[in-house]
Amino acid sequence: MPTIYAHTNDGYITRFNQSSWSNAGASTTGTAASSTSSGHYTGVRADKTSSRGGGSLFSIYRSFFFFDTSAISTDVSSATFKVRGYSNGGGDLIAVKSNADIATLGTADFGSIAGWNTTTDGSGGGDNESNVTKYSAEISIWSIIGYNDIALNAQALADMRDDNILYICLLNYDYDLKDIEPTGYTSNRNGLYFTNYTGTSRDPYIDYTLAPAADNSIFFGANF
Repeated sequence: MPTIYAHTNDGYITRFNQSSWSNAGASTTGTAASSTSSGHYTGVRADKTSSRGGGSLFSIYRSFFFFDTSAISTDVSSATFKVRGYSNGGGDLIAVKSNADIATLGTADFGSIAGWNTTTDGSGGGDNESNVTKYSAEISIWSIIGYNDIALNAQALADMRDDNILYICLLNYDYDLKDIEPTGYTSNRNGLYFTNYTGTSRDPYIDYTLAPAADNSIFFGANF
């Protein structure tokens, strides 16, 4: 089964400690980003916490990855995006198609998700589920001590075949994607490792299987 490791420019972008849910989500520009981190305890996050001075603070983290798929030119029958967990496994996630901008990851790429709309009201008015290109189903279980297997869907398999590079964003499903403001002081956080971790033992990667070649053999004059 062939394996493709994520490029070393993978990483996260955040809008951190914003005074409102709208300030956290209604922007294409983050407040901080890293493409050199070996991992982050909240690589995917959408939560509400209390402020020292009273009131609430809102934070969103999104993680971005890209893979060289230029060697794939035939149908892919299955593929699994494998991400090593790193503390915090409390949120639901989803993998969606990102834009090519993330190849040089920076704060300006916070909204670099194909089809993303920055409209938000915290009550589902900015729900992006029907706007984005999904690469997986909702991921509701996240291991913090091993790899998490994310089955890539038919659209992702087609893009692996047709595109030279596959761009992926992991983001929170229930709050970030669906534009639902977290209630109470809930934490929806998922930690994960990136490719800059020393060696490859915790790097994100994709295992895939190519579809078998069609058998177009035609037998003439066979005498069975």
